[in-house]
Amino acid sequence: MKHTKRRYLHLYPGVLILALAACLATAMLGGCGEGSASTAEGRTDLVVIDDMGVFGSLERPAVVFPHDMHTEALKAAGKDCQTCHLKDNDGKLSQKLLRLADDDYQTVMDIYHDNCITCHKETAATGAEAGPITCGECHQRTPEYESVRQPMQMDKSLHYRHIAAHKDSCSLCHHQYDETAQKLVYVEGKEESCRDCHRAQKIDNRVSLRHAAHEACVNCHVEKNQGRQTCAGCHDAAQQATIAKLEMVPRLKRNQPDFVLISAADKELAGSKLATVPFSHVGHEGFTDNCRVCHHESLKACNDCHTLQGDATGAGVKAQRAMHEMNSSHSCVGCHEVQKSEMECAGCHALMEQGRLSEHACTICHAGPLTEDLEKSRSKYTSLDQFRPKKSEFRLSFSDADIPDSVTIKILSDKYEPAVFPHGKIVRALMSRIENNKVATHFHGREDVVCQGCHHHSPIGKRPPLCESCHGQAFNEANLHAPGLYGAYHRQCIGCHEAMGLTKPEGCEGCHAPKKSQ
Repeated sequence: MKHTKRRYLHLYPGVLILALAACLATAMLGGCGEGSASTAEGRTDLVVIDDMGVFGSLERPAVVFPHDMHTEALKAAGKDCQTCHLKDNDGKLSQKLLRLADDDYQTVMDIYHDNCITCHKETAATGAEAGPITCGECHQRTPEYESVRQPMQMDKSLHYRHIAAHKDSCSLCHHQYDETAQKLVYVEGKEESCRDCHRAQKIDNRVSLRHAAHEACVNCHVEKNQGRQTCAGCHDAAQQATIAKLEMVPRLKRNQPDFVLISAADKELAGSKLATVPFSHVGHEGFTDNCRVCHHESLKACNDCHTLQGDATGAGVKAQRAMHEMNSSHSCVGCHEVQKSEMECAGCHALMEQGRLSEHACTICHAGPLTEDLEKSRSKYTSLDQFRPKKSEFRLSFSDADIPDSVTIKILSDKYEPAVFPHGKIVRALMSRIENNKVATHFHGREDVVCQGCHHHSPIGKRPPLCESCHGQAFNEANLHAPGLYGAYHRQCIGCHEAMGLTKPEGCEGCHAPKKSQ
């Protein structure tokens, strides 16, 4: 274990004052403080030792501890995890250093100081590189390491691999607390997400999610000597990328519906004004890595937490916002906004203002029965197909003959020959790119909505107004969102090529042929 000794400014008051003065002067010039490059080494295995905080305020900075570094050193010495971690009554390794509980301030402090410093001294005595032995070397105000730890995801593929490894037994991981028996029990068919009980911080007798995950996962991997057993194995981005993924993951059946009509909770139906939303649950499962894409806190129905008026259970987030929040990855609209960045869609959507909707957008989602009819008609609907536009309805509202094959643009005709825009070819290319995209075909409703990718503020029809109807020859300072005609053409054409990854014409003459001599 390599450790670099450092001098600390807090040991030298005079130097500290000078350093602060220099930093303040530099900060005024924009070169110190926020934005400065960090010199700390990035590691994925850092554990912040701040255990003394349970007894009151820390007297010294918390210790940033490189766990894998110590694991490797112990392994090289023929030792294992039990060198530092005791086993509890269930045979599980404690996450604390050589103790099962924090008894009192002095005992906990002595355990760290006696064992860590003693080990480092003994290692140094052998001539090997060793860790720190003084207070300031461990309790650093500016640690030499910084965390680059990536959260570990139990996606559908990894979850199924664990199910298969345990022969479809879920009891090893999933449990509930039986109040009567006062112990954890497994109830088949009632498996819930770990996050349903284990939150970011410990609540009553429920340990934090981080504690629960490490206790269950690490102990199981160590006991069976399978799977990843180091911090970096799970939390390093490069190593995460090496985890094998199944191409086809069987559906995890957890009594979830294939299809639902999203609405307000039954007790609020009378106050709901919009029609219900037909939702293919099984269809969306196929496009997500895990249930938390939508069910971010628990596996309950959305309206259990998000009510029409807002409720503390859902952090005050009303149902409307939960479904329509544009910048949330958990909302319907937010997820669909992300889909618009896909290359086949970006040519149009990257140039539109975020959140702009078509004239019939609301009715595409709210296409189910009205809430007052829901109770008597709910059982009639079992599939999203009953609400999709019929193939005969998903068509252009005009014939192919009405689509100009080319359009001649003469805006730069004083310098170049008029540019011939291959209008028909581009329309057909856009249509072919999205014809198999379920999100696009469903939400466009009609094929000619694609026309609004360029004719973006015009009604759908076969005779849209000319571009110069809105974009004047010069830039209009009174309307910052409407560039001049020159800028509008170039922004639209070049922007579409860039967003869709198309080869852009080289220079001006790639589109504008040199003007023929008179």
